[in-house]
Amino acid sequence: MTDELLIHELGPMGDGMHRSERGHVYVGRALPGDLVQVKIQEGTGGVLRGELIRVITASPHRVQAPCVNYDVCGGCTIQHADNAFYRNWKIEIVRAALSREGLEPEVWREPVFLPAGQRRRVTFAAAKKNNVVTLGYFRRRSHQATSIAECLTADPAIMDLRNKLATLLVPILQEGKSADIFIQVVGGQFEIVITGPIGKKAKSDLHVDEAVAQIVQIPNVARISWRPHERGEPEVMLGVNPLRASFGALSVALPPLAFLQPTKAGEDALVSAVTEVLPKTGKFADLFSGCGTFSGPMLKCGSVDAYESTGSAVRALDKAKGALPLRAIQRDLFRKPLVSDEANRYDAIVFDPPRAGAQEQVKALAASDVPLLIDVSCNPATFARDARILVDGGYRLESIRVIDQFTWSHHVELVGAFRKRP
Repeated sequence: MTDELLIHELGPMGDGMHRSERGHVYVGRALPGDLVQVKIQEGTGGVLRGELIRVITASPHRVQAPCVNYDVCGGCTIQHADNAFYRNWKIEIVRAALSREGLEPEVWREPVFLPAGQRRRVTFAAAKKNNVVTLGYFRRRSHQATSIAECLTADPAIMDLRNKLATLLVPILQEGKSADIFIQVVGGQFEIVITGPIGKKAKSDLHVDEAVAQIVQIPNVARISWRPHERGEPEVMLGVNPLRASFGALSVALPPLAFLQPTKAGEDALVSAVTEVLPKTGKFADLFSGCGTFSGPMLKCGSVDAYESTGSAVRALDKAKGALPLRAIQRDLFRKPLVSDEANRYDAIVFDPPRAGAQEQVKALAASDVPLLIDVSCNPATFARDARILVDGGYRLESIRVIDQFTWSHHVELVGAFRKRP
């Protein structure tokens, strides 16, 4: 049995929403103004989801998705909307998150929207069956991998490498088991990290080593690493050349699986958004610093203390600093936040936490007298929660810049500047 529904709005995850007496019905790949035929099912937590059967009357914002894989691939959320609608929706995600916390910045800086085809880090789902490896993305709302030979969001060089890997992974992966294949390109060099069971005994063996040796013969493949599960530490199986990334004055030899912004243009936009509000001189802290994405560019304005919990990233930064006024400090800021007395040593603090935000750290910063705090966030909801804490603690939300480097997804990033009230 099917129903005809009018889509009233678009949710923050990119699903069309129909309002009814039963509650919201969420319909993937639907837009406001669509009249759709759906099959309604009750999902996890009682959420009503409509499986889209057909579009009866199309929204004026509906366009033909440019990707040939869009109907089967779960990688992108909203290729079916025109550009103006898409951009307004991304900004509205941020506005709505702030509104829920009763917040409005003094200045909305010009948003940055980056084109597709620039993703320099991609994780493919891999599955081996009957000695054939499927390498691609999961289908929508599924854990079934589907082969994807073309991706409009990824750097074409990554897709070229992906298309050479499928057969070479056969001796490495286990029959009937799934794995993740992470590929990152840095300065024209590739690193590959395999996550999951390999070999006949879920670890490296002669056949695996021989296959890895074949893969590194592909031009510009610099390093292959492996870890048995997602929380494991990557172990380098074979390295040919170091992977180096430049962050301002720093040239950092990246450890395996080092975090970089997903696109170089996105990194540049975020760095620019930070440095345009940073004081021209001073002593600064970079919290959740990673390998120095912001620490390096901040050095042109003064000295930097970079705080990071991952030991390999701290060691990489420490080796790269040379005579530069940089201190790389290993510290888990979730368990041991920088307290107000420590924070007060700085003229400005930049923090770039994971999606969960930095609630405990922000509580400590709210009690400090640091003149300027800059929050780089990939989650508008946790940004708004943390911003409320800062505003209640005596800061004003001076400005926000929205940056979209996750093209056609519901993800959006922003940089917010908070100035201490006199």
